[in-house]
Amino acid sequence: MLRHLCPRHRPVLSCSWSRLCLLKRRLFTMKLESPEFQSLFTEGLKSLTELFVKENHELRIAGGAVRDLLNGVKPQDVDFATTATPSQMKEMFQAAGIRMINNKGEKHGTITARLHEENFEITTLRIDVVTDGRHAEVEFTTDWQKDAERRDLTINSMFLGFDGTLFDYFNGYADLKNKKVKFVGQAKQRIQEDYLRILRYFRPGAEL
Repeated sequence: MLRHLCPRHRPVLSCSWSRLCLLKRRLFTMKLESPEFQSLFTEGLKSLTELFVKENHELRIAGGAVRDLLNGVKPQDVDFATTATPSQMKEMFQAAGIRMINNKGEKHGTITARLHEENFEITTLRIDVVTDGRHAEVEFTTDWQKDAERRDLTINSMFLGFDGTLFDYFNGYADLKNKKVKFVGQAKQRIQEDYLRILRYFRPGAEL
């Protein structure tokens, strides 16, 4: 396993490659060790991760927060993805006496839990079944790559485990390092699914 020593204020990383035989894609994994990552571990997040481990559900940091951490920046907003369904999360939180707020996102797979005066927005892994250019009908999955496939940009399609393991299915880390903004899969299809992705395509370019 290789360990890269990075400039000051940059994460310390160790990298490895593994093969996803089913779809013949390469899953890039590496370890992230940085002050920015460690600073996320508040009492609320520790309690949240312990609960998901106890109930045997996978939970990872998702999307733009992963991109920010890889850039050595502490994210202002952190989204979470999980293999647990919304009903499983509700049952789990209710049994643990954890308050849930803002139930508007439940039909799309999102549950917001409040622990230690912090809100945690957690979304079940999803597959888009029908799209109309703005909204999507989804079905839930436990396949992390399937969820990554439905995301807009490669740099936003990565997940980060709480042991620091990065899960990168579409070369998002390489694109981030090379300051490239690319759609996951075919750009035309991604835009037709949600036209606001055109704006998202240009927005992260200024942040790289």
